[in-house]
Amino acid sequence: MAGAAPLSDRGALLAGADAPIAARVAAEASISLAPDTELLALPVAASGTLATDAAARFRSDEGGKRSGSRKALILSLLLPGLGETSLGERGRATGFFVAEGAIWTHFVWFQVAGHLRKDNYIDQAQRHAGVGVSSADDTYWKLLGQYQTSRGTGAGAYEETLRREARDLYPSDPASQDAWVAERLPSGDRAWAWTSAEAQTSYRATRENSRRAYDRSKYSIAAAIVNRMLSAIDTQIIRRKRSNGEQSARPGEGTPLLLLADTAPDGSGRLYFTRSF
Repeated sequence: MAGAAPLSDRGALLAGADAPIAARVAAEASISLAPDTELLALPVAASGTLATDAAARFRSDEGGKRSGSRKALILSLLLPGLGETSLGERGRATGFFVAEGAIWTHFVWFQVAGHLRKDNYIDQAQRHAGVGVSSADDTYWKLLGQYQTSRGTGAGAYEETLRREARDLYPSDPASQDAWVAERLPSGDRAWAWTSAEAQTSYRATRENSRRAYDRSKYSIAAAIVNRMLSAIDTQIIRRKRSNGEQSARPGEGTPLLLLADTAPDGSGRLYFTRSF
């Protein structure tokens, strides 16, 4: 065969190869070399180090992909759309950015609305019920909507409700009843008496609107969590699609291929392909 030299010591590859490589190649191709066999290794793979280098490159690429995937995941959890941006998917990122902006706009809007309506119903209580405080827990403001007055007797008086509970707790001890009521009955600036039923009804409506606005703002927190989860999932889908596409485009990358030729004892030529996996 043109350009080939006989191998008297059980083979030496042409094109700069040495005897140990020829022996390894022959073992991979499952052939035996006779003393007079002529071999030609076409320059598809020049040395056994190609397999090692390819494996190293593969591990490096895979490590880089995993690192990029984790980075995109973390960015998406911090701010939906950042993960897609890091992967070059600006169009998909825009959708998540817009959604995140709408979510927090919704949150701020209803927080402000709830606060303004709270100021409104406190002002109503001060003007129409004689309340002298502007800061109290929510239970206090709720009582103002339930009872016409804090002191007195009758169904519209909070004191009447307290005395009924005290009698149930201390049925034969009037002194303990009075002490229990005095401890819980609002007094001073916290006492109230509505000027009219209409004013109290308006107060209740305003307070309910404030409470509803605060509740709606809380939905934004849940929506923000969902948006982050969707963005994180989206980045992993993008990475998987890219990985599958790269594998389809390079099905044999990194696999050393050898084409061998020799002369059979009867003088006919033979070709061998060998690949390491």
